[in-house]
Amino acid sequence: MENLTKLELQALETITQCDFYDGRDSIVWDFSVYDICDIPTRSRSGVYGSLAKKGIIEVSERLTKFYKDDNGVKQRNPHYCQGEPESIYGTLKITEQGYTLLDNLKLIDKHGEFKS
Repeated sequence: MENLTKLELQALETITQCDFYDGRDSIVWDFSVYDICDIPTRSRSGVYGSLAKKGIIEVSERLTKFYKDDNGVKQRNPHYCQGEPESIYGTLKITEQGYTLLDNLKLIDKHGEFKS
């Protein structure tokens, strides 16, 4: 059983409290989580990174307009669409493994919400 720190539990709870969370299998915009997250900015990325490394959440990074290919040549990203939220924001999602862990710890209800 994976041990979770106090900050990791806080980060997971913040995911479930954001405006875009609609139960299990929700994928939420990173800004909607980070805007309500009380974890100091300097620590926040490490906490979410730790959860991702443990396989408890999936994190998608925002797309950039350009990238460097294998030869170091700057290329336009064909998936980037300026003004489209899918391009300019990243996402967070609690994984099946994450929900199993939270269920086993009896921290969430059947809808994936943290118990009060």
